Amino acid sequence: MNHLKADNGNYFKHMLQAWRAIFLMIIAIFSCIIHSIFPFMFQKTTKKILNNIINNASKRHGVIK
Repeated sequence: MNHLKADNGNYFKHMLQAWRAIFLMIIAIFSCIIHSIFPFMFQKTTKKILNNIINNASKRHGVIK
């Protein structure tokens, strides 16, 4: 499993990281929906959440140190 070796992890760690990303994406979806109805709410929330997911993934894969 080259994917897990490149990530310096195991199945359990990989699964938890994926679930965390899924949970954060669900929150981002709901903040987007609420923002579409009430533009004054959650103006930067979705962007912050998605940037967090991207930065964490990039750090794990050695893109950002």
